[in-house]
Amino acid sequence: MVALELFGTLLMGIGVAKKFGGIDFLPAITRFDESGWLMIGLGFLLTLPFLFYIVMKVLEKAEQSITK
Repeated sequence: MVALELFGTLLMGIGVAKKFGGIDFLPAITRFDESGWLMIGLGFLLTLPFLFYIVMKVLEKAEQSITK
């Protein structure tokens, strides 16, 4: 799960660098008009499982403290 988080964060970083910084160091096959936004979106989607995991653990911990 941490690997997805790291890969998603890396993908978002590359997307932001491409879209807003004009830095394009990826192969030519990945270069099209909105590839920056696509990478940002895919990176965000890859980070969601870890975010849901954290939220579920916090809710579980809160539920345990309420029942004690």
